[in-house]
Amino acid sequence: MAEPEEKKEQPKKSSKVKLIIILLVGLIALGGGGFFAYTKFFKKKQTEESGAKPEPEKKPADKVILHSMETFIVNLADPGGKRYLKVTMQLELDNQKVLEEISKETPRIRDIILTILSSKEFDDISTLPGKNALKRELVTKLNASLRTGRVLNIYFTEFLVQ
Repeated sequence: MAEPEEKKEQPKKSSKVKLIIILLVGLIALGGGGFFAYTKFFKKKQTEESGAKPEPEKKPADKVILHSMETFIVNLADPGGKRYLKVTMQLELDNQKVLEEISKETPRIRDIILTILSSKEFDDISTLPGKNALKRELVTKLNASLRTGRVLNIYFTEFLVQ
């Protein structure tokens, strides 16, 4: 008689396990569906109602504009004049109009850069702070001569002193 009682208990346990598994799968599915619905439909409405502005999408005009300059080779202003500087740089510009201005006015822009570079001594540009100061000076002088925009930054892609 012990056997029939054991058989009755096993179906109850397996049906409870199946019921728990079904409930868990259902809860996970409902949670996932609720999260999807919230992010797809309700989240946008909440940010509009709260007055929070979503981040603006970047337009092509907001992209960084880089202009490669030809390599500059200048004698440094060291006593004896035995050292020279070879620099290649890229200019980060704030708009397309300034790129067109730089392209049209290349001789004037190159003259400004050459004048600044050739006025430096080795000790002025041999350290990282010296290179950063050189970048700031170049940006300042170039922006003073530009009419349609600004140079935001200068990136040295080659910097060789011999």
